[in-house]
Amino acid sequence: MAALSRSAIISRLRSGDLNVSPILSDKQLGPTSIDLRMGTVVLLARAGAQSHVDPYGYLKESTAPSDHDTIRDKKQKHERFDVPFLKSFLLHPGTLALVPTLEWVKIPYDLQGVVTARSSWAREGLSIATATIVNPGYTGIVTLELANLGDVPMRIYPGLRLAQIAFYELSATNAEQDQIGLKSQFDMSFEPSGGNIAKGDDAFIPKRKNP
Repeated sequence: MAALSRSAIISRLRSGDLNVSPILSDKQLGPTSIDLRMGTVVLLARAGAQSHVDPYGYLKESTAPSDHDTIRDKKQKHERFDVPFLKSFLLHPGTLALVPTLEWVKIPYDLQGVVTARSSWAREGLSIATATIVNPGYTGIVTLELANLGDVPMRIYPGLRLAQIAFYELSATNAEQDQIGLKSQFDMSFEPSGGNIAKGDDAFIPKRKNP
């Protein structure tokens, strides 16, 4: 796969098949990427009623997504904070926070996006916990999985450019056909949310009455 250059990214943005909006400054456009800003919601992963993370607890979500206990247990894993512009959130060492990008993205079927932390923030200890792959055909905000790997708390503000997204052209000529039926569980996301770690792996998780 070949990464798009700055001029190629601008051309795709102008044609409308690639959308990253809003771009508030030309400083967001790098040689091969677009900087992504922090949005105004933080979901902080925390210890709740559950003593540990267990894929078994996610099985109900596949079979009964509207089950009250499933929804409650999922919400208990994260504490939500709404952080207005010009306010801040203190990310402590060893903590994981899910935050949305300020930008809404729409990826065409012949491109794949890869999100990483900006190097200036990475050198302060901020990490995108996993390099986020944005699938071809995805539409929505991008959820940034932020982890403070340093030893001191880190103050972050909505609107700051914390991450960057690069775009890679797919080699397949029938990329759209390849993606039919493969929509991400996070497609059309407006806010960050936890995923379902049991999805598609049901056969490998032993069923039991008392997880």
